[in-house]
Amino acid sequence: MFSKPKKFSSPIKHVSSLSVLLALLISGSAAGPALADDTAGSFYEQGVRLMKEKNFKDAIQAFDMSVGMAQTDARPFMRRGQCFFELGHYQLAVKDFTQAIQYAPDDPAGFLARGLAESKLNQHAKAIEDFQQAINMNPKLADAYRGLADSYRAQGNNQAALDNYNVALVKDPRNVDALVGRGDILNVLGKNKDAIKDYSYAIELAPQMGVAYIHRGTAYSGMERPEDALKDYDRAMQLDPKNPNLKLRRGKEFFRLKNAKQAYDDFSDAIKQDPTNADLYYHRAKADMQLGNDGGAMEDLEDAIRLDPNQANFYMARAFLWHKKGKSILAREDIKRAQFFNPSLPKDIRFEKDPKNPDRWRQETFLSDFMGTGQKDSAENLKNTGSLGGAN
Repeated sequence: MFSKPKKFSSPIKHVSSLSVLLALLISGSAAGPALADDTAGSFYEQGVRLMKEKNFKDAIQAFDMSVGMAQTDARPFMRRGQCFFELGHYQLAVKDFTQAIQYAPDDPAGFLARGLAESKLNQHAKAIEDFQQAINMNPKLADAYRGLADSYRAQGNNQAALDNYNVALVKDPRNVDALVGRGDILNVLGKNKDAIKDYSYAIELAPQMGVAYIHRGTAYSGMERPEDALKDYDRAMQLDPKNPNLKLRRGKEFFRLKNAKQAYDDFSDAIKQDPTNADLYYHRAKADMQLGNDGGAMEDLEDAIRLDPNQANFYMARAFLWHKKGKSILAREDIKRAQFFNPSLPKDIRFEKDPKNPDRWRQETFLSDFMGTGQKDSAENLKNTGSLGGAN
């Protein structure tokens, strides 16, 4: 009835929070007597087996059959909801977890699972209510505190997030998701060394957790340690060689180390995998300029602007190229566009009157926090905007 299970690769991401729920279910948190209908129980067990094989699509079909035959048992709803969660179908997961709560209102696993799915939908107010309910029912649930912290963090309440990550780690000092989450908050607060300690312990506990390498690499980058950042990005790349965002990060570190050729190669590989990411074209244009390929840089900036016409730094980089080509009018109009999209830029922007651009490694662009991290991008420093030459 069901097709042969497929093998799935393991993308870089946090350790699945629902694996915790699986442990809860198996250990008895949501367990109960055998399903009243033997056939429903058979389909349920088949679904559980398919889940263990990560064949979530066929597992859903098995749980469909089980739900249809035992409509008031919470367990097939919980399991099916977990499958939807793993497939990224978070609204359907919320629906199933709500049904499970209806039939097992005293089980904190349902509230924890629903909170996790709601947080994926950016419904953080609802998620916080569910995490708190799970905590009220079982104060030992470290992942409920970690869920609270994630949602508070998403709402911009870093202190509440840090407080709850701390509680989660008191409840479970080996909770790798909480370690990475707390590391992220510490990194935002400028406590890079403490952040690196959390990331390093997470890596010690879960050596295949690629996201911990990525975040530790970002912390090293913020500490002006690009060589260490590259080591972590290389390790993460071994775990997920097709991650375009990771190649962007690694390319930026190569750029900082004045290895524009390797940076160009990383940006190019990332573009092949994600050809609609404007930021990738912009950074490849920067590498092109450092390699003396202004024509390729102009083509990449045209693509970046086509894909996202609202970024001041794209126009500033193109204005710089127009200036080098002696196109003062075109340079001036791009400067105006950059000032429109970023009013904080100086009113009088001038480029150095040196068409040879002898300081090839000067980072001449006017960069914003394009990646939305809320942190200074140490690879992209704003340089002397008040005296950068005339476009005339």
